[in-house]
Amino acid sequence: MYDHTKLVSKRVWRELLRRLPSSKQKKRGRPRVKKESIVNGILQVLVNGVAWKKIAFCGCGYASCWRYFKELQRRGKLKLIYQILAKEKASIEEGAIDTTTAVSFRFARMVGWDGKHKINGTKISLFTDKYGLPADVEIDKASKHDGKFVRDHIKNTSGRRRRLISMDMIYSNLELRRDMRKKGIKINVQTRKDYYTRKIGPKFKFDKEKYKVRFLVERTNAWLKNFLRIRIRREHPPAMFKAFVYLALIIILIR
Repeated sequence: MYDHTKLVSKRVWRELLRRLPSSKQKKRGRPRVKKESIVNGILQVLVNGVAWKKIAFCGCGYASCWRYFKELQRRGKLKLIYQILAKEKASIEEGAIDTTTAVSFRFARMVGWDGKHKINGTKISLFTDKYGLPADVEIDKASKHDGKFVRDHIKNTSGRRRRLISMDMIYSNLELRRDMRKKGIKINVQTRKDYYTRKIGPKFKFDKEKYKVRFLVERTNAWLKNFLRIRIRREHPPAMFKAFVYLALIIILIR
């Protein structure tokens, strides 16, 4: 059997097996495959980026791994596990938002042109806490502007205390700042020079010390793209690609 310690640590492996649901054994029919074998095959696809048919021997066929993973996606189990872990481990009173683009084939859904990086892809936006733990994720076309993800993150994390959010200068927007100020959220972004004149106009403070947490969200983006199945999107259905992103974030939160 393929050595799972090459994919994740033993502690992450045990925690994944504990949190992922087991297939129920029917009274009739062939015995169910062990969960260890199925998770081994799924992690090979996620971490190594191999095709489903090229999974190394893990105690079961690739079709069993694919059907189990698709069923997890269909039932929303991976998203639910990720949301529970994010609420347990990430405190977003102070946090940061940043995006990364996964290169993609020109699928019809959730693929756009990223003018900054000159690639077709799918954009992944992360909202992390001050330690870099992913508290929320949004996925959309690469053509979507980074600033439009902020309101989605705020909506997803409603009911949780958010006091300060550090972002890159691309998010610098007066309307966004004013909207967030009404919600009691301070946007820590360097203000563009052309946003106000010398004597009149809004004066927004910039905290350089708090801004250092942006390094941590960029590090988390690097961790995410270290999973080869996410670095290059090969799934035609957007839901399957999202499922891989949720699984990768679960591993990041556990370890």
